[in-house]
Amino acid sequence: MVASEDVVAAAKVQEIFSSDIFRVYSNQDPIGTELGGTLKNVMAIASGVCDGLQLGTNAKSALLTRALPEMIRIGTELGASRETFFGLSGLGDLIATCYSPLSRNYRVGYGLSEGKTLEQILIELGSTAEGINTANVLIELAQKHRIAIPISRQVYQLINGETTPQEAVKELMARDLKAEFDVLS
Repeated sequence: MVASEDVVAAAKVQEIFSSDIFRVYSNQDPIGTELGGTLKNVMAIASGVCDGLQLGTNAKSALLTRALPEMIRIGTELGASRETFFGLSGLGDLIATCYSPLSRNYRVGYGLSEGKTLEQILIELGSTAEGINTANVLIELAQKHRIAIPISRQVYQLINGETTPQEAVKELMARDLKAEFDVLS
């Protein structure tokens, strides 16, 4: 993905890097592209928890379906285009990362669901998992801008030892009932 407000520059980079086996797309939303690639890391932690607790395919599908509007709420508040989150750097990256057992963020969530400490998991990974820092920053942003981020909030509480994976799931399920699509308006 090449993101630039300069359409000519984006097209040039797209042309340089595209090949018979590698297709590059472009868009004019650098903010949304960057946020899609960042926010999906928090959701990957939640996805790892979902799989680690063996909640099943339907639960994971529901989680990721609800993750996308959460990402959109954050992104549009910060100046991103809503449409970007339906593309490769939003939904595409979200699916790829949340379904990959090789994703460091997914592995953090999975490890937490197994009862490991965050410190143990990070030692096993041998590197950082970006979703940890992102979750901490998101809490501040959400409070400042009054953005509903229920999934990210549970991830934040989980990585900071304020809840367990099981309690985080219960909290999400105990939220007030509402219409599905009012979150995007």
